[in-house]
Amino acid sequence: MKKFIPLIAFLLLNCNELPIGEEQFDLRGDFIAQEIELQLLNTLTEFDLYPNLGLSHNLIVGKNDSYEARILLEFDFPDTSYQGLDEIKLILRTNTDFHNDTIRVSIHLLTNEFDQAEANWYKRNNNDWWDSAGGDFESDSIRLVETKGDSLIITFNYIELEEIMDAEGLIIIPVDSGFCYFRSQQALDEPGFLLVKNDVVTSIQLIGDCHILTGFEPFYTESWIGSGIPFYNYAKFIFDSTLIDKKAVYAQLTFRPEHHFIMRDSFQIVVRQLLEPLVDFDTEASGLIGGEWFSVDDTIFEIDIVQHIQHIIEHPDSNFGVFILLYKEDYDIANFKMINGSHALKVGYLDPPQGRF
Repeated sequence: MKKFIPLIAFLLLNCNELPIGEEQFDLRGDFIAQEIELQLLNTLTEFDLYPNLGLSHNLIVGKNDSYEARILLEFDFPDTSYQGLDEIKLILRTNTDFHNDTIRVSIHLLTNEFDQAEANWYKRNNNDWWDSAGGDFESDSIRLVETKGDSLIITFNYIELEEIMDAEGLIIIPVDSGFCYFRSQQALDEPGFLLVKNDVVTSIQLIGDCHILTGFEPFYTESWIGSGIPFYNYAKFIFDSTLIDKKAVYAQLTFRPEHHFIMRDSFQIVVRQLLEPLVDFDTEASGLIGGEWFSVDDTIFEIDIVQHIQHIIEHPDSNFGVFILLYKEDYDIANFKMINGSHALKVGYLDPPQGRF
């Protein structure tokens, strides 16, 4: 009997008591998963044509055939007069992460105040509309300047400074086609109004900045994702009963772009799952359940949404579909139109684990 004691001890110390396959569930490539492709039930586009962009890290000015963006600025000038100033200038710092165009812009005085957290192309706050869509401002500009380089510097004279102090703020309006991106207050590199006297610089506090945007309305049966004006691509796949009681190990959602507009080389696409049946753009959705960075040159987008599939497996009545969107949706002005019918979802799964000694 004594000769079997070492063997028994070895078995007890090295016996794996986990169910068969359990140690493989979170691995990719070290197991043979079964795979099925789920059938697409429906896809469409929801959008918000009235975005509030006051929390964006960028201030965008520009226009093309699809969009126009204007910048709103408000400063808190002390209740005093300024004499003997050597320079009066406003500085906006360019965000060089983007391909910025050289364009002319005009500067106008705002005639109505705005709330940066609520203003959009049509409203100056949640309760009041602009008298004219796109902002209420003096028709005559106080400056025409060109955007180029790593910053936009606009100089003013005494008379203009007094007018600016009496106004509700400034609006920067594009004259030419093209777009330019500047850092906002939220990026901790805010626009600055500087008064210079005898080499002493006085900074004037910025109390509000945002850009307001108008753009096109996509046809809802097409598949679009977009930022600035957010386009959410809704997609829902038919749940296959084969997956009941299975363990999902991957769920590769793929789709292909048809054409796009974007001013940077890379971007992030993310997915949220709906928490209730689709009603509109504001339908309640989860936090991010998947996301990937892509290049503008990519011809196919692929995102793993295994969390969504496993959630449906565990809660079969919760298959409300997903929103696919650009992240962050207020960061820039961009859009991608997807090829209709290109959505696919391949799911890899394992059978329920079997207990073993």
